[in-house]
Amino acid sequence: MTRQLRLLDPTTVDWRLDDHTRAVGRAGVARARAALAAARAARHVTDAADTPLATPEPRRHAA
Repeated sequence: MTRQLRLLDPTTVDWRLDDHTRAVGRAGVARARAALAAARAARHVTDAADTPLATPEPRRHAA
């Protein structure tokens, strides 16, 4: 590629996050992870309740 579209002009702005912003972000990620873990645990309990006690025989298919 000899030419590429420039999406942003070069800048000297420092895009680093301050400590407070980083802490807020980490807290949000922790809450999201906890919500996902709770959902997975609830789904696992529901799936376990729906699982039959005996494993069914494998089904045959036309090949």
